[in-house]
Formats: sequence, structure tokens, C-alpha cells
Amino acid sequence: MIAAAAAGAAVLAVLLWRPPGRWIVRHRLGRPAVRVRPRWLLSAAVAALCAGLLDQARGPQVVLVATVLAVAAFVARQVAAARRREQVRGRHREVAEVLGLMAAELRAGLLPVRTLTGLADDFAFLAPAARAAGLGGDVAAALREAATEPGREVLREVSAASQVAERAGAPLASVLVRLEHAVRDDREVDREVQAGAAPARATGRLMAVLPVVGLTLGSGMGGDPVGLLTGTWIGVTCLAAGCALACLGITWVERIAAAAERTA
Repeated sequence: MIAAAAAGAAVLAVLLWRPPGRWIVRHRLGRPAVRVRPRWLLSAAVAALCAGLLDQARGPQVVLVATVLAVAAFVARQVAAARRREQVRGRHREVAEVLGLMAAELRAGLLPVRTLTGLADDFAFLAPAARAAGLGGDVAAALREAATEPGREVLREVSAASQVAERAGAPLASVLVRLEHAVRDDREVDREVQAGAAPARATGRLMAVLPVVGLTLGSGMGGDPVGLLTGTWIGVTCLAAGCALACLGITWVERIAAAAERTA
């Protein structure tokens, strides 16, 4: 486990040499240290485990272990990317709902301050704007800050509209209604693009999994394809090349689908 200890020491050395900026600021301000997130602990544990496995592997097992770890990392990245896409879609839905509620309450005669305060209880991303409105601060700046998060870019238009409404007295409700319609139209287009890209994504993943079915059939016919692929240099080399090509194919399909979603 010498390699595992070396990997842990390397991670600790990097953190000591260049710690995160948030840690430095909290230390200088005399605030409590930032609690270590489980993600950091999980990453360190995974790195130590990988180093230990590579240290114990011998011969073709080195290539086999490296291939398995690389495929696992690729799968984790794909799952994380899918979750990020779903989070962006969820933010789109939230923004559309917020715009509709804000327009309805403004048309009912409520002041923008009361509207933001009431909606901030259900939509946390409006909390900074609600606090700024209650304290007489810059609501537009708070909305622009919230718009930096992917999926909430339309809040920049809401910020500009609120500035115009505050300075010139222009009606804000009608602008919010139009923005809501635009966001809902964008969501409809996004759903159509997703429906068109879903078969391509499914086909790419199916083609990547099909070799596993071939290995199962070969084992059922009395052969030993798994032993050949995991116990010989030629086998593990072919396995690594096949996994690399499968991951490359999935990445290519995902990039094509992502480009279609961006241009929609």
C-alpha cells in the first residue's frame, strides 16, 4: 500500500501548497474552518483505492485494473453530466413558474417587494433579491447574480426590466408575461430536441454494451473469452482498446446531441 500512502501524501501536499481561496478568507477573518465535503473525502478514498489496486496488480492485471478504473470514471462523468442537464431543465421550469407567479401578483396590485418576499419562501434563488428589496438595495444586481447559474439566464432580462420599471415607471407585469411565454417556448423546443436525440443516445449506449452479450454467449458455448481478455497481454490490450473505442463512440454521440440542444 505504499502507492496509496504516496497518493494521499500528494493530495495533502497540494492542499497545503495551494489551499482553496475560501479556506484562506475564513482563516484571515477568524471564522470557523469550512467543513470538508463528503465529495472531497470520497475523491481521496477513491484515489487511495486506485493507487492500492495498481500497486497490488502484476503483469496483465495492471492494464486490466487501469481499464476498469478508466471505464468507471467515464461512467461517473456521464452520470454527472446527465444530472447536470436535468438540473438545468429543472431550473428552467422554476424560472417559468416564477415569472408567471410574479406577473399574476403584480397585475393583482402587489408591490414588487411583497412579490419577491412571498416567492422567496418557495424559490430559494430569489432570497438575495428579496433581501435586497426589503433593505432598499440593488434588486437588479441580485437578479443578475442569480442569472449566472445555468438554467436561469432569463433573470438577466428580468433584472433589466426591473431597472427600467423602477427608473421610468414602465409596467413590469407585461414584460414578465412575455418572458414567461418565451421560456415556455424554449422548453417546448428543448423537449422536441431531447426526444430526437434520445434514440441516438440509446443506440450509442446499446452498442457499447453489446460486447458484454457476446462474451456471455461465448462463455455459454464452452469457451473462455473472459479468461482470455483478462489473463493475457493480448487479451487485456484488446479489452482496453475496445473499451476506449466504446467510450469514444458514446462521447461522440453525446457531443452531437449536446450541440443540437445548444443550437435549438
